[in-house]
Amino acid sequence: MSFWREASSVILLTKSSNMKNVCRDPFKILCIKRSEIISYLPNYTVFPGGTTEKSDSSPEWTNIIPDCTNSNLNLNIIGNSGSPAIKFVSDNEEGSIPKCLSLRVTAIRETFEESGILLCKKVNCGQSENCATVNHLEIDSIDRWRKLVQKNASNFINLCNENNCYPDVGALHLWSNWLTPPLLKTKFDTKFFLAFIESSVNASPDGVETSQMTWSTPDEMLSRFVNGDEKLVTPQYYELLRLKQFTSFTKLTNFACTRSNEGCEQVLPMVIVTKDGYLTLLPGDGKFNNSEKYLEVQYELDKHLQDFDSDVMHRLHHTEEYLPKKIIIKNYIPKCGHILPATLPDCKI
Repeated sequence: MSFWREASSVILLTKSSNMKNVCRDPFKILCIKRSEIISYLPNYTVFPGGTTEKSDSSPEWTNIIPDCTNSNLNLNIIGNSGSPAIKFVSDNEEGSIPKCLSLRVTAIRETFEESGILLCKKVNCGQSENCATVNHLEIDSIDRWRKLVQKNASNFINLCNENNCYPDVGALHLWSNWLTPPLLKTKFDTKFFLAFIESSVNASPDGVETSQMTWSTPDEMLSRFVNGDEKLVTPQYYELLRLKQFTSFTKLTNFACTRSNEGCEQVLPMVIVTKDGYLTLLPGDGKFNNSEKYLEVQYELDKHLQDFDSDVMHRLHHTEEYLPKKIIIKNYIPKCGHILPATLPDCKI
């Protein structure tokens, strides 16, 4: 089996207006454009996040995060058709904090490194844990701390100790779990969390991994992608289509807080190369193979995309560069109380 690296990401949302209409209070998402000088996904637009570091699961967090060892934060991942999820990454070392916490620490640390937004709370701040929303914490010498954490992830522990604060893990709501398909050389097992911040915070690129930061609506991001003005990989494209179904920050917050208790489905796309393009099958599709075959790319160069049509379809067509071109949903019901993605016309790429 090929090697997947563990990663964690935050889809950070904020209100896009001051309107107090729960039926129509639109939201924006923090979008990060990756630098053109890096080797992995240069110039692609992503959500903040990155790979886990050993310090993210350090037992030192038990003395920093309140009630750390007794946390009931959910990290329930199910496999295809309700079967147990396949384990692609190793467990945390004995004595470390559990992954339901460490992956949230990773997501918060990476968000700070990439954007300068610090999703932390002051100790004894009086706010309850597992809150629906999160805040950016202003601390002294924040730029210096950001550079220190970028240099060494364990400095995030020092940041919290010296500033009497802790990562607001209770405000990150489990949303999805995507694995990089076997077609690509660099592979990640990424847990995506939703976090809600009441008002937008000035975010700044780090100048190394990230080159641009914007707060955009799902429609704005998808429009730029469809028109060929922006690059998205499959998880970002799919999740934006899901978020496009919501027109209300308040309703999305309520949905995410409640739904996260049900966990999410592990998504390892199954890639088929056909005569007229790449076909990516997702769990639940009638042609999705639950055997170990989906750990390899299947070459069916004598067949067309339409030869794989099925009564139940949960799939994407891709370009030769493996950019998502079209999503196809037919008779598919999402697991874990999730919502179906919207559909769009073919992308102009």
